[in-house]
Amino acid sequence: WTRTLAVACAAFLLGACEGLFTGKAADSIPLQPAGDGGFKPVVVALTAEMSPVALNFHAELGNNPHETGKWNSYRLTLSHGGQVVASRTFNVTYTGTYDLPPAHPAQAITMLTHRVAESGEYEVSIRPARAVEVALQDPRLEVRRNVQLPQ
Repeated sequence: WTRTLAVACAAFLLGACEGLFTGKAADSIPLQPAGDGGFKPVVVALTAEMSPVALNFHAELGNNPHETGKWNSYRLTLSHGGQVVASRTFNVTYTGTYDLPPAHPAQAITMLTHRVAESGEYEVSIRPARAVEVALQDPRLEVRRNVQLPQ
């Protein structure tokens, strides 16, 4: 039972990494803060030949012990021609404790994988889904092309 659980957990964790490590990086865009704790929308050029694409969020956590046990929740929206084509919620959690700073202060999260049906300019919007509790440094959007999808 323990071995089966360990294998299942490892498969789950590796399965969640396709958007971060497969395919090829196509773009990296610094995110500018918006007044509500989210980020200003950015426009990315996506083509059907890039499909499937992964939209990844990267940021650094500071050494902020008062953020222990706190997290941010965001809603990503991908729009094309004024129409929402995909959306998803994701969380960024402070991983440090009162005694230790985050062991891995660099956060990398696949927010969304998407099959691009129509080439063109897409707007990526990242808005807070709840009050922001964790300070982030150097946030950026990474677009990866031709990523593998989970089996």
